[in-house]
Amino acid sequence: MTFEQFKELISEISHVSVEDIRGNASFKNDLGIDSLQMVNLLVEITNNTGSDFKIFTNSDSFSTPSKLYHSLFGGKEI
Repeated sequence: MTFEQFKELISEISHVSVEDIRGNASFKNDLGIDSLQMVNLLVEITNNTGSDFKIFTNSDSFSTPSKLYHSLFGGKEI
């Protein structure tokens, strides 16, 4: 999955405009996603990507779209 496709998935789940989703945007402060919405987002993303929810060991690993993408797919952060 490319980062652009990943942003579209985040947008579809969270109803945040894909144009607003930048690699370094804070889910909480920049995108307005609260903790309950974040849990829902993580569950839906893991379901859609076949990832294991257990990979999220600390909140820093999913604080931005880039960090979340890196946690799920490896490679360098966007």
